[in-house]
Amino acid sequence: MNKQIALIDDSSPFCLLVRQIFEHRYDIDTFATATDFLVLISRISHYDLILLDINLPGINGLEALTKLKATPETASIPILLLTGDARRDTVVRGIQLGAQDYMSKPIDPLILEERVIQILGDTL
Repeated sequence: MNKQIALIDDSSPFCLLVRQIFEHRYDIDTFATATDFLVLISRISHYDLILLDINLPGINGLEALTKLKATPETASIPILLLTGDARRDTVVRGIQLGAQDYMSKPIDPLILEERVIQILGDTL
């Protein structure tokens, strides 16, 4: 069975790109808002990795990260932050809140693929 990745990002073109990068290797569910994702994950926490945009409508990525890390069922799921806001304080805060790593947008598809493979402990 393929590993499961959740992508929370409000950009449809970006979600399509990520799907294309990983469709041969992982199962990907996409969510346009953190609220939609948090409702689902409260019932089913089966993801191996969460790719989380920081700048989201409603609950932003850092707020979602805080909720995920405070919930025992989701606290151990690695989270890779995706951000167009690579200010040092934003990145540091995300790491302090429990993110595994971060990537700045625009994202290089090959680097994203390598980071995800590394976090999931897979090989190319």
